[in-house]
Amino acid sequence: MKNEEKKIRNIFIILLIFALFITIFTIENSSIITIKFITWKFNISLALIILLCVIVGASITLLLSLKKELYLKKENKKLLDNISVLESKIQEVTSVKK
Repeated sequence: MKNEEKKIRNIFIILLIFALFITIFTIENSSIITIKFITWKFNISLALIILLCVIVGASITLLLSLKKELYLKKENKKLLDNISVLESKIQEVTSVKK
C-alpha cells in the first residue's frame, strides 16, 4: 500500500472513531432542553443540538479548507509559470554560450 493510501485510511479510521464518540455522547445526552433566543423559545433534544453543532463545525472547516486549497492551487500555478519562464531563459542563455 502506498503512503498516500495509508494516510487516507488512517484519516478515515480516525473519523470513524470520532463519529462513534459523537454517537455515544448524543445517545447518553438525549434529554429535551429549552432553547431561548431573543423572543423565541422552543424545546429540542440535546442530541439534535449536538448533531447540528457538529455538522455546522464540519461545514465551516470544509469551507475554510477549500478556500485554502484554492489559494494554494493559484500560488502553485504562479510558481509553475515562473519556473517555465526561468527555464526558457536558461535555454536562451545556454544556447547563446554555445
